[in-house]
Amino acid sequence: MLKSVLYTFNISHFAEKARWALDYEGIAYEERVLLPGPHQRVTRRIAPRTHVPVLEHDGQYVQGSSAIIDYAAARLGGTRLTPTDPAERARALELEKMLDQAFGRGIQQVLYSALLKDRRMVIDLWSSGGPFWARGFYAVAFPAVAAAVKRMYKTTDVEGVAKAKQRFVTTFDELDAVLAKQPFLGGDTPNRSDITLAALLAPLCRAPEHRVKWPAMPPELADVEASLRGRPTWNHALRMYRDHRIPKTTRSVKSTS
Repeated sequence: MLKSVLYTFNISHFAEKARWALDYEGIAYEERVLLPGPHQRVTRRIAPRTHVPVLEHDGQYVQGSSAIIDYAAARLGGTRLTPTDPAERARALELEKMLDQAFGRGIQQVLYSALLKDRRMVIDLWSSGGPFWARGFYAVAFPAVAAAVKRMYKTTDVEGVAKAKQRFVTTFDELDAVLAKQPFLGGDTPNRSDITLAALLAPLCRAPEHRVKWPAMPPELADVEASLRGRPTWNHALRMYRDHRIPKTTRSVKSTS
């Protein structure tokens, strides 16, 4: 019987980061896919905040992708992704934190600033992998859920969106330089920073191995995609999916509200 349960959204790139880490470490778990909006009925009962992912294990609840990877290393035998050397571990965690901000929060702000203008596309994404009633729910609740997303990710902050776009470029500059010297951000083998990079860039790079079929970039974001596509960091994210996102048999998936 599985001891671990991972609460996710299908489309959440932070949830994908946690899924990938557990899969890569060979840790068995049951995934419970929630819907954005109704998910709060679950997360408010089990965690301090409402966001996913949340890992349940032996009566404990661990919230956030980085905290879940830490927990996997400390409690679940996940020894492949988190360096044991203190200095290497500190570097990996520092890089991961930077990626969480630049690509995790940044992509949420930039993509939703454009995607929320296309109601049908967003409902398709939010409903993906959900229960039969998902589309009917969003047909009614979309305005309220979309308004909450706008507030949460500050999608109407024009200056903030512009800064997030620019940070994509400067972060790519830094990572391209690292990848010119070594095959992975972790050195000779992938570590948690490589999985973080690939998972968080997935909505932008649209890796074909991802469970979600991401839509093409809206025309207003074509310049962002053009400035990044084909660069070493972009190609590294795709290579990570192609070579290291092999489906595992350690996970069972259940859609729930």
